[in-house]
Amino acid sequence: MQLRDSLILKNILGMGFPFIAMYGFYLTAYGANFPGGGFPAGVVFGTLVIVVEMVFGHRIFENSFYMKIEYAGFVFLYAALMVGFFLTDFFFSGLYDVTTTSPMFSNVFYWLLNLAIYSEVSGSLILIYRSLIEWKDDEPHHE
Repeated sequence: MQLRDSLILKNILGMGFPFIAMYGFYLTAYGANFPGGGFPAGVVFGTLVIVVEMVFGHRIFENSFYMKIEYAGFVFLYAALMVGFFLTDFFFSGLYDVTTTSPMFSNVFYWLLNLAIYSEVSGSLILIYRSLIEWKDDEPHHE
C-alpha cells in the first residue's frame, strides 16, 4: 500500500493542515517569551509540507518559492543581528530594548528573529528533502 492510497491520511491532513500550520506560527510568536521559537516552528511547518506532498503526490509550490522564503529569512536574520549590534555593540543584547505591553509582542526584535529563523528552517528543510528525492546515483547499478 502506497501513502497516496490512504484515505485516512488524506482526510487527517486535509482537516488538520490549518491547525498544524497555526501551531507552527504559535511556536514562532511565543518563542521570545516561552519555550519554542523559530527552529521548532520551522521544523513543524517544513515537515507538514513534506508529508502533504508525500501523501497527495504533488508539489505545493516550486523550489524557487522556498528559495525566496529561505533567502528572506537570511536577510531578516542578518538585519536583526545588525540592528542589535548597532544599538549596543553586541549582536543580541540590544534586541530587548524595543518592547511592548502585549505578551505576544513584548520583544519585537526577538519575534522578528524567530520569524526569520522559522522561514530559514522551513525553506531549508523542504529544499533538502526535495534535493534528496531528486538525487540520482551516478554509479551504474550492477545486476
